[in-house]
Amino acid sequence: MEIPEKGPLHSLPAQHRPIEEVTRPPTETTAAPRKAEEKDIVSLTERGRAFRAAAELAHSLPEIREDRVIELKRRLEEGTYRISGHRIAVNMINEALENNQVLEHIDTQA
Repeated sequence: MEIPEKGPLHSLPAQHRPIEEVTRPPTETTAAPRKAEEKDIVSLTERGRAFRAAAELAHSLPEIREDRVIELKRRLEEGTYRISGHRIAVNMINEALENNQVLEHIDTQA
């Protein structure tokens, strides 16, 4: 690498001004004061309300469905519970495809 000429360094215009003159973004203290009675308001879209309702419903359900566990235990003890590898594979593939669709939708919304 070659330095073509020696001489004084050139600085940017902001470097020649005192710190007080450099423009800063407004902060909470420099912004216009808010009135005490003003409050922030949040409103959800219809889609947001539906999502909130679905989330509340999901949280209200028990993590373990005791009725299903009892039924499966009974079927295992009786020997009537049969596992279908084909059915499991199909469900795994379908779930992977659904997950990919959701991820694609998220990527396009960002």
